[in-house]
Amino acid sequence: MKIRIEYCAPCGYDRRAAGLAAEIKAAKGFDAELVKSSGGVFEVWADERLVFSKKALGRFPNPGEVLAAL
Repeated sequence: MKIRIEYCAPCGYDRRAAGLAAEIKAAKGFDAELVKSSGGVFEVWADERLVFSKKALGRFPNPGEVLAAL
């Protein structure tokens, strides 16, 4: 499975993105590609399917939320 985490670099979301990538790797064994972006985004894609969007929901994912969606 191809996982991509797109995050807002100017907002400082890099730690959150790296932490989520590590969580995914530990739980599912998938490497996540980290993609710098802007505009407040924090989106997680799995095989070109959007599984989480901070922009759409107005919040960061809850613990385990992304793993459950994968």
